[in-house]
Amino acid sequence: MKWISDLIELIFPRHCIVCGEVLSKNEEDLCLNCLIALPLIEKEQNEELEKTFRGIIQVEKAASYLHYHKGSPYNRLLHLLKYKNRPDVGVRLAIMAGNELKEKDFFKDVDLIIPLPLSKKKQRMRGYNQCDYIAQGLSQVSGIPVDTSCITRTRANETQTHKTREERWKNVEGIFTVDNPQKLAGKHILLVDDVLTTGATIASCASAIIKCGGKVSIFTIAHSDNTHR
Repeated sequence: MKWISDLIELIFPRHCIVCGEVLSKNEEDLCLNCLIALPLIEKEQNEELEKTFRGIIQVEKAASYLHYHKGSPYNRLLHLLKYKNRPDVGVRLAIMAGNELKEKDFFKDVDLIIPLPLSKKKQRMRGYNQCDYIAQGLSQVSGIPVDTSCITRTRANETQTHKTREERWKNVEGIFTVDNPQKLAGKHILLVDDVLTTGATIASCASAIIKCGGKVSIFTIAHSDNTHR
């Protein structure tokens, strides 16, 4: 029935979600040109990210996959993931990132992957937590199980924009509770988010895990070039 699929491709061609060009049969979501030009974060930049987090909380490792900066066409990937009901984009990006991280032994000794929880209100509005799908993609590559039951976000924090460093930390203080601390004690947790901006929110969640006796590493799909801590 190949002729049917060829006809569908002719009538309803698929387009690259970054540049809009028509995709070839062997391309999925991203055309080859956009795939090659992905704004990847370099190893040295992730090393600086680890140092920054270690100045705030004790993390084992930290990494992001893509640069996120104003005006970039690649921002559409995150927009589709978060707001346009395309969680599959999160899975695909996480698998791509996970394959690179696996080669660098990033997953070594990690026991559990936990996606950063959304508030109940925001999850009802969106219909899903995009971080769940990032965690799924990483799990497919690493074989490490995902847990979405141990941590609850008790409220949505206000926007961090225009807040001072101290105000940012106060804004996220106590917004996460660990519902099953025994499950996290002595475990190495990989905490997952979509975009790292101020870093305060994911650090607050990591702090709650550490207080339960767990160790934390951090991964985000993207890292905002305008991040200020």
